[in-house]
Amino acid sequence: MNASPHHKVKVWDWSIRVFHWSLPVLLFLLWRSATEDLEWHMVFAQVLLGLLIYRIVWGFIGTPYARFSHFIYNPKRIFSYFVASARPNKPVYLSHNPVGGIMVLVILATLLFQATTGLFASDDIFYNGPLYKYVSGATTDLLSSWHRNWFYQGILIIVGLHILAIVAYRLRGEPLVKAMVTGSKEVPSQRVVDKISHNEHFPWARFIVTVAIAGAVVWLIFYYL
Repeated sequence: MNASPHHKVKVWDWSIRVFHWSLPVLLFLLWRSATEDLEWHMVFAQVLLGLLIYRIVWGFIGTPYARFSHFIYNPKRIFSYFVASARPNKPVYLSHNPVGGIMVLVILATLLFQATTGLFASDDIFYNGPLYKYVSGATTDLLSSWHRNWFYQGILIIVGLHILAIVAYRLRGEPLVKAMVTGSKEVPSQRVVDKISHNEHFPWARFIVTVAIAGAVVWLIFYYL
């Protein structure tokens, strides 16, 4: 019997999948609460900031395919992928491909910018961000304006590009959504270029450390400073 040309590989750990699917839910809740209930808006903002910090730390000490070192490539590699992706038998990446790696950084930076500006924002009536008192009035006005506008001028554009990329890859036979649901990818063995020889068990100790760091930073910003 001939071996199947495709095989299933566990790629995304459960915490990465929770992080990924929490983002659209939180963005919707933040958008709705921004004009209806600022107290809940602050709660959702804390959760979002905690998740972003978690993902950044996890990108250094987390599971192998989730680490930045595994999917952030130099410009030459990125250009080579652009060229190769036009071919029928383009290379397949288990983690984010070189372009996807850039998108991950852009998404994280976009959301961090939104969260950070909110920390200094004020509506001049009921709401002041937790770091409002550390900047001048002019800076508060500027950051408040950015915080209000960035959702529409930055986040929604990035989300749209992300969805278009998902559709494009699905048309080319890579169901990225399914992989982020199940955690596994079924890929052609001979075309995979970033396979790790062994995939470790979930690192619970490092997970606890990462959660503790994220929680401590959020507490420090919102309840101590």
